[in-house]
Amino acid sequence: MGRRRRNHSDDDDDALEREWLKKRQKSTAKEDGNRDDDGRSKDETSNQTDKGAAHHHNSETAASPAPATKKDDTNSDADKIERLRLKKQLKKQRQKEKKAEAAKQADEARQKKEKEKLQLQKMKKEQATKKNEKKKFSDTKQTNEFKSLRKGVKYLDLKVGNGPMVQHRKKIRVEYTLRAKNHTTGKIIDASKNFGFRLGKGEVIEGYDIGLEGMRVGGIRRLIVPKQAGYHNDDIGAGRGADLYFEIELLYVAP
Repeated sequence: MGRRRRNHSDDDDDALEREWLKKRQKSTAKEDGNRDDDGRSKDETSNQTDKGAAHHHNSETAASPAPATKKDDTNSDADKIERLRLKKQLKKQRQKEKKAEAAKQADEARQKKEKEKLQLQKMKKEQATKKNEKKKFSDTKQTNEFKSLRKGVKYLDLKVGNGPMVQHRKKIRVEYTLRAKNHTTGKIIDASKNFGFRLGKGEVIEGYDIGLEGMRVGGIRRLIVPKQAGYHNDDIGAGRGADLYFEIELLYVAP
């Protein structure tokens, strides 16, 4: 009656303890079976063996070259083809550059030839121009020489007309400018755009009648009229007894 009564909780604890001991014994036995004579586990021994074999295999692989594969041969052929293609492309490019250079040289030669031709033409033209100017100067020199008429009147035709010729006692119309000292820069004394009179009737100064002889309509003539054929000693703006300088264009001659 004095013994303590066991309850279900104590029984469960004992059962769990026994079960743990069994598992522990099994685990210890398994570990002992996996160890070799040196006390190392079989897994460690196996791993070291595998590593040694792998190291030996790698050494043999490094010592002997790997055989060429089909893929390597294909890559080598592709490289050769690519090199040939680049070589052909380079050759074509060089040929193209040579053609371009030849064309450039030909164009430069053509331009040079044209330039020389133009220079020659220009030189010939300049020579011809100088020759014409020389001839023109000679002709002008001869033309610029005033011709003398009666009473000291002189005339110079700037333009020879091709219309009807003046006639005595026929009415004519002229455009004129009268200057002092010269025909170009002298002071303008008198001028008219349409002056009419009858030639040789004494309606104008004698130098006018004398100076217009032989003119045709459309002609332009310069006159130098001295005082004896003009206004004598009267001063009309050019000074007493001064020569008078007329430039006259014949506009009309009555039929």
